[in-house]
Amino acid sequence: MASFLGWYFLYISLSAFARDFMAYPAIGNINVALLLGVLQFVSTFVLAWRYTRYARRMLDPLSAQLRDEAELRQAEQERAQQALAERRRIENWTPSPRHGRRRR
Repeated sequence: MASFLGWYFLYISLSAFARDFMAYPAIGNINVALLLGVLQFVSTFVLAWRYTRYARRMLDPLSAQLRDEAELRQAEQERAQQALAERRRIENWTPSPRHGRRRR
């Protein structure tokens, strides 16, 4: 990435300060500025392609692992909350008074 940024700033600097060099015809009517501009696009796509390969190979498995661990912890937390709710329900249970029976 640092080399790409250096390449980009070099292109901008040459466009601003070396106009004669950038106007020099390289191939027929195509000048140096046009060639370097096209190379900017090519280098951008190459950088994006390489990062995509890196992300698929290195970052996607890590994110899948983190997602699985988070889902597991969430499920454990939900089970613990359900158990706690059941325990509170049992502890707070009181028998209802019996209606219809009279004491003598």
